Amino acid sequence: MADIERAKELIAEVEKLQKEKGAAERATGKVVDDKKIKPEERDAEVAKAEGEQRAVEKKVEALLEDLVPLLEQVEELTVPNLEDEEEQAAVRKERDELSKKLEDYRDLLEIYRLKSRFDSVYLLRALKDKAWEALVKFRHVEVCPPNKVFINQGDYTGQFHVLIEGLAGAYRTEPGGEVVRLGALGAGDWFGEMSALANQPAMATVKSEQRCTVLAIDPPLFKILYGQNAFKNKIDAKYRQRALAAHLRAAPVLKGVPEEKILPLQDEAELLVLPEGTTLFKEGDPADAMYLIRTGSVKCTRVHPETGGEQIVAYLMDNSSFGEQALSSTDRTRALTVTTLERTDAVKLSRDLLERVYADDRQTMDTIIATADAILAAESGQHTAIFDILSDEGIAGRLTRDELDVMVARQAVKGGEALVIDLEKCTRCNACVESCVAVHDDRAPRLSKAGTRIAADKVLTTACYNCETPGCMSKCNDGAIRRDIKGSIHFIWDNCTGCTACVMGCPYGVIRMADISQEKAAKSPYGGPGFLEGIPLFGRLLAKLGNKEKEEKGELDPVAAGLVSARTGRQVKDKKAIKCDLCAGLPFEACVYNCPCGAIDRVNPEALFAKNGGSA
Repeated sequence: MADIERAKELIAEVEKLQKEKGAAERATGKVVDDKKIKPEERDAEVAKAEGEQRAVEKKVEALLEDLVPLLEQVEELTVPNLEDEEEQAAVRKERDELSKKLEDYRDLLEIYRLKSRFDSVYLLRALKDKAWEALVKFRHVEVCPPNKVFINQGDYTGQFHVLIEGLAGAYRTEPGGEVVRLGALGAGDWFGEMSALANQPAMATVKSEQRCTVLAIDPPLFKILYGQNAFKNKIDAKYRQRALAAHLRAAPVLKGVPEEKILPLQDEAELLVLPEGTTLFKEGDPADAMYLIRTGSVKCTRVHPETGGEQIVAYLMDNSSFGEQALSSTDRTRALTVTTLERTDAVKLSRDLLERVYADDRQTMDTIIATADAILAAESGQHTAIFDILSDEGIAGRLTRDELDVMVARQAVKGGEALVIDLEKCTRCNACVESCVAVHDDRAPRLSKAGTRIAADKVLTTACYNCETPGCMSKCNDGAIRRDIKGSIHFIWDNCTGCTACVMGCPYGVIRMADISQEKAAKSPYGGPGFLEGIPLFGRLLAKLGNKEKEEKGELDPVAAGLVSARTGRQVKDKKAIKCDLCAGLPFEACVYNCPCGAIDRVNPEALFAKNGGSA
């Protein structure tokens, strides 16, 4: 009986303190969101508010340490036989009601114990209980020995790491193979926010330098935590410092700008959190800014020219950019309406910001404007070479306005028609495939004569249908797929990671992964290149065996081995996605033009099926 009364007293004290804790938590939130506090004073004010909140939480934790064992005793309590049956029933009812609360208070105690354990982690202090509940359920804490590699430069892990105890080091391999120590990470520091936020590759290798305790957080849990302002503000501050410039380099419009010229943008670019259903701008609005998606997705639509209804132009995911009209040298009017499909985090770059940052560097601003013009030309149905030429070599060469204009030939894409082979005319000479190979620099054919037989004498080849709702685009999380205004789908090769998501997302099997490893000389760790290293198959096999051997010894340099780009930190891909691009930029389609028998041609599918007895 005494245990029941004591438990009731402790519960009353815990509930009273929980209300005080709630008030302290709200006070912390007000400090975090107060725009009147000067930036140089904010950290001190936030620390003070969090300290008051943590003092109340310590009291709650101490009470819970007494309450939970007491409730466990109450749960096992046998109610003695009492002469008054109503009194006995009342005691039994109190016992049962207190027992029902046991699990809730156990969970609450686990939260406060976890808070105490992570008390040194400034990043986690202001999290609310809902976030701590998620951490309790899905946390992964690992104790690691010295020299444990948490993340390699160029990795796409998606995991976010918080160092609880110990010391780690961050290292980056620079162009030329030199390994530079960027600095030390101690208790309370974190890394991996770039991959967790924006699906970007790690820009450095991080490994333990002594015994470490690390909290690993998977992307879904990270996004729950990132939804809380105090946590978000701390992450964003580091994100600006360490990763934003690298993320901006993923935007095609900035591909022609040297890395050191992008750095001034990282402190001034606006970071947006957009709820589901937010319309960023509408078709016909004046264009004043472009956007880069960090996480989330948006829908791009326009008014259908014939029906007046909504026409879906594209779905854009992580790392995609849009709104380059704001940087155009001519028409700065929105061609599309853009609406978020879910909670979306984005980077906003206004025209005014870029003009101000590059006020004394007209060459850089002119490069950005020229690149934007080329992108918009491509999206209006013209040549898409802009996405091919902005490679490592292209950037190093500093593309000029004239060079960009030359690369963007004025040739409309002939979208909306199917590529059909007439088997009665076809002599199987293979001139169509050989012509396709000849007009593409990577020597990878976009045409396959294998397709769908639609009549006794007709084959619908596996060429892109440029779907109204493209499954490939909705699956790509690397901003590697864009769509022009006429509906044709194009790849941004420099953003393609070779993940094959677009292949799986295409219902027609028209996308395939082309092996481009033969374009690179095999980099054998055994020296060379010798005779075997010069043979593509043996050279690549020897390189892989040597890399594996070095990795096991901890001696592998990803950049020197050709596995990671020294400039971007991205993994060097051995495959890239390809499909028919309708020979954009040429005055003809090579396969059609070079067929000596006139057996292959572009045909409107509806007319084709109607002619063959189908329904149009």
